[in-house]
Amino acid sequence: MDLEATWAAGRPQEGLAWCMERLGQSSDGLYARYALEFALELGENAVISRLSELENPDPDFLALRSYLLWQRGRLPEALETAQQAYSKQPSFLTAFALGAAVALRSAREAEGWLMEAMRLAEGAWQSPRAVQAAAHLASLQVALGAYGRAETWAGWGLRLFERSGMKHPGVWNSLVMGLAHAQILGGRLEALPTLDLTQPEAALAQGDLLLALGQAEEALATYAALDQTLYPIRELRLPVLARRVRALLELGLIDQAQSLGREALTLSEGVLEAFRGWGELAYCLPASLARPSEAVERLPGLLRRLLRRPSAPRAAMAAFYLARAYLALGMEGKARATIAEAAPVLEGLSPAGRAFLAGPPAMFEAVWALMQPTPPLRLHLLGRPSIWLGSQRLQLGPRQQEILAALALHPEGLGAEQLALLVWGEAGRPEVARAEVRRLRQKLPLQGNPYRLPPGAWADFLEVRRRLLQPDLEGALALYAGPLLPGSEAPGVLELRQELWDLLKAALHDQGSPEQIFEMALQEDDPELWQAALDRLSKNDTRRALLEARLRRFLAG
Repeated sequence: MDLEATWAAGRPQEGLAWCMERLGQSSDGLYARYALEFALELGENAVISRLSELENPDPDFLALRSYLLWQRGRLPEALETAQQAYSKQPSFLTAFALGAAVALRSAREAEGWLMEAMRLAEGAWQSPRAVQAAAHLASLQVALGAYGRAETWAGWGLRLFERSGMKHPGVWNSLVMGLAHAQILGGRLEALPTLDLTQPEAALAQGDLLLALGQAEEALATYAALDQTLYPIRELRLPVLARRVRALLELGLIDQAQSLGREALTLSEGVLEAFRGWGELAYCLPASLARPSEAVERLPGLLRRLLRRPSAPRAAMAAFYLARAYLALGMEGKARATIAEAAPVLEGLSPAGRAFLAGPPAMFEAVWALMQPTPPLRLHLLGRPSIWLGSQRLQLGPRQQEILAALALHPEGLGAEQLALLVWGEAGRPEVARAEVRRLRQKLPLQGNPYRLPPGAWADFLEVRRRLLQPDLEGALALYAGPLLPGSEAPGVLELRQELWDLLKAALHDQGSPEQIFEMALQEDDPELWQAALDRLSKNDTRRALLEARLRRFLAG
């Protein structure tokens, strides 16, 4: 039997029976490795317990054992086992297991390992495993608040799923869930997609989808039914309790939500921070409506932790409820400051996404109103560019983005000749610059004689530079989403991009912790920074493997 094809075809019962029969006759590690993967998918606890006790040195078997430990809430052991597996043999499954194990420690690190898993799968012509990596990348991008990227990964994975002839229901579920959550938060979900509800993750997503479509009672019933069937592990139950609380609030059942929130808070004591946040959120949501003075004591710390992780949807939810609690106490300034602090995780949300995370619009109209008097023009040009005028996201071309970057850098204004030089270079012509500015003025209120941005305009790259010069490295890293206008060849952009990167790299060398340098090394294509991260990490730190692989590919290419 071709065990990999059996996995891709979604026939775990058949594959498990075949492997277990042969394990009775042979100690072949390959049979144990696939038997464990099939048993994990089927939830065959007796078989899992038997297999997990085997002494199998196969790295892929260790990777699956890591996932089993993760499922059971033994996260430090899961990470250690995944690191051992990858150290023995870099493969799709060992890199994938590391991505899952480190996700609670660092979303950026998890993204790096999942991309490594994707590369290994594609290099071995394992299309079904590349699809599996795409599904998890989509989910991770949702957590990062990159809903467009999440939709791209999920869409690509679904196309490859169909092209490769896969039939695996779990991978299909993951892709559909990533796509649906991206559509809920970044756009609008039009209809309920088809999921295989025999899996707990799919049942949880089904509740989310029902809630997003305005079917709160059905969502609550789905969450409650799942809560009754879960294996009694607190880390598994806390996200479900938080969802149940959210659905109860949608239905106006605040007393029931408070009772369930108190249960969640108690169960969250002593668990890892990522799961404890679910319990705190479940407690604070109803408290912000019924006891706002208590909510404003707990929610600010939770919001800061969720912004730092990051966990974009949960951070947005915490910000909405904290702002509402402040408003209930007559503290409008605090409410505005909360919305401003959470702006990076709020701006990508559609109105439907805001309502899904917060609640009925009538309950949060005052909070939505706070989101309007933000700086009239906000330029997010680091990493994936987005430009906002009030609450409207503008669709601008690359040249128009370059013009805005040049004007932001020169608040005193630029003439047509200066603008042409900065954007088009020596061959630039003033009349071309004037024509482009005329088109740009149809979308936003630029001032003239000389050309200037409207008063109060804000740009992320200028704020990062300001913080680096203070110096405030942590604050700069929180805003730095990537190079300035990647791909742009405009002379002014090239110069500023390099200046900003030199400042950031110098600050990392002088003040950065090993974790900060590693996080940035994962984001940037800079061999010098990869080496700096390697110099700071201890010799037995498994994170070195990812950077060493990048350096090898760079030197070989």
